[in-house]
Amino acid sequence: MKKQIFVLFAVLGLGLSSCSKKDDVTPSTLEGTYNLETISLKSKVVDQVAEDENENVSAQKMYYTFSADGTYKTNATWTIGEINSSGVVSTGKYTINGDKLNITYKDNDLGKELTQTMQIKTNSDSQLVLFIGLDELKASLKAAAGGLDAFTAAFLEIFLSQMVQFEYTLTFKKA
Repeated sequence: MKKQIFVLFAVLGLGLSSCSKKDDVTPSTLEGTYNLETISLKSKVVDQVAEDENENVSAQKMYYTFSADGTYKTNATWTIGEINSSGVVSTGKYTINGDKLNITYKDNDLGKELTQTMQIKTNSDSQLVLFIGLDELKASLKAAAGGLDAFTAAFLEIFLSQMVQFEYTLTFKKA
């Protein structure tokens, strides 16, 4: 899936979560495997045309498996402009706070551990929907800038100042 470079940052911490009741979410409610079905992106950068894309990615067979102990594993690999299943399985930790999922992972592009926060929109017996809005994107990238070299940190700051709209929705089917 071809996108502008900001998609890379949006999906740095791509992970999955779900909940059926905001007050009843605990890591054990995510226990199981979730297959990524579709990705929707609505974005706007200053002085550029808005993007509105929807892509069915189910053929790539990307999955996340959440364990009751707060760990996850995935075969989804995010690189500049693409998401795919390379066959390499990575692991990380997650926590849930209300309707927010926090995924901690090692970002290979930045060479550090990061945490991405996502809104849990839907968690049913068959579907899981995750959302990263402009506020979540900005918070994650500002946190990522700490400890980076000056050039990369400045690039992230400029990038954030140019974002007008960002809505990234991930829809999963429970296996």
